[in-house]
Amino acid sequence: MKTVLLTNGQQRKTLAAARSLGKRGINVIVAEETRFNISAFSKYCSKSLVYPSPKKAPEEFYKWLTASIKKYDCDVVFPMDDDVLEVVMNHSHELSKMCTIPLPSKESYETACDKGNAIKLVQGSGAPCPKTIFPDSLSSLKALAATMNYPMVIKPRKSSGSRGIRIAHDEEELLGLYEEAHSAQPFPVVQEYIGLGERYDVCLLYDKNHKLIAHFIQKEIRHFPVDIGPSTVQMSVEMPELLETALSIMKQLPWYGVVELEFMIDQRDNKLKFMEINPRFWGSLQMAIAAGVDFPWLLYKLAAGEFVEKVLKYETGLMCKWLLPGDIFHFISNKSRRNMNPPLFSGKRHKVIDDTIDIKDPLPVLGFILACLRYVFDINMWKFIFKR
Repeated sequence: MKTVLLTNGQQRKTLAAARSLGKRGINVIVAEETRFNISAFSKYCSKSLVYPSPKKAPEEFYKWLTASIKKYDCDVVFPMDDDVLEVVMNHSHELSKMCTIPLPSKESYETACDKGNAIKLVQGSGAPCPKTIFPDSLSSLKALAATMNYPMVIKPRKSSGSRGIRIAHDEEELLGLYEEAHSAQPFPVVQEYIGLGERYDVCLLYDKNHKLIAHFIQKEIRHFPVDIGPSTVQMSVEMPELLETALSIMKQLPWYGVVELEFMIDQRDNKLKFMEINPRFWGSLQMAIAAGVDFPWLLYKLAAGEFVEKVLKYETGLMCKWLLPGDIFHFISNKSRRNMNPPLFSGKRHKVIDDTIDIKDPLPVLGFILACLRYVFDINMWKFIFKR
């Protein structure tokens, strides 16, 4: 029996991957910084491990990872989120001798995960994106600030879930926010503000030869935080023109594994504009699986060297909800909560499934409750959830 190690067990995408692989007889090991995580409570998780913080102690985490791969004879490792992915990419050569980790080259990864590099790539492809500048100093920004059309958006080069993004409404605010952002993460990008239009995600899978194996597109229906946070409800859609735009971007970026490209409607001209590339599994992974594109299983088969038939069709109009706790927080924050469509407690009658709650695998809900109790007095966790 093959063994797969999944990191970031607290995240719902890891639960989705554990269920996908476990249902097919793969031995799934889940790891996280705490045992109180939703994926560890799934019946498809054979073992739960605890690791040092990849962000605070990357070298300790790397030592833990290599020891765990050897101890549990792991065949494949899926780094599920950015903190682990950074460590793995920095040690990819050594790790590739121990197990299979389906990832792009370090060069392609660095282009995708850096918002500035990704925008430059898209500008070269001719795909539509917001006008962006790349200041190399505060003085160079000052020279341009008086000529800009406000508001402007300041984005850290590496972040997820809209964290660190700030909106400047005039020259003085732009310079102050830029200096603040630069001190946290050097040389953020400055971009024109296109409003808060509808958001769409193009999810793709490529094999080792950089050939497309599967694609999926979802529309983001609700978010938390309401304006700029990650999606709490998604709907599967088909948009051939958007797919072609995404593929034209990726043609410039040799890729192996999964990748997600985010787009937003520019409220000024009602056109879709590229926003960023996520070089990993996305939070709402269960949406694609439910619609018929099982990315974790397909990626595992690629990693195992098995033949993979392309998946280019899927069910549209299906919705997936992140009730615990994302959509509950959205409900609390949304002043128009009574008019939410679909309703908070919607189900199959509305063609809505939940990405955590599953009657055939109920214990992850207990894992969620225990995780809440574990972190209830952790101020850093609350800041992580609510602060962007």
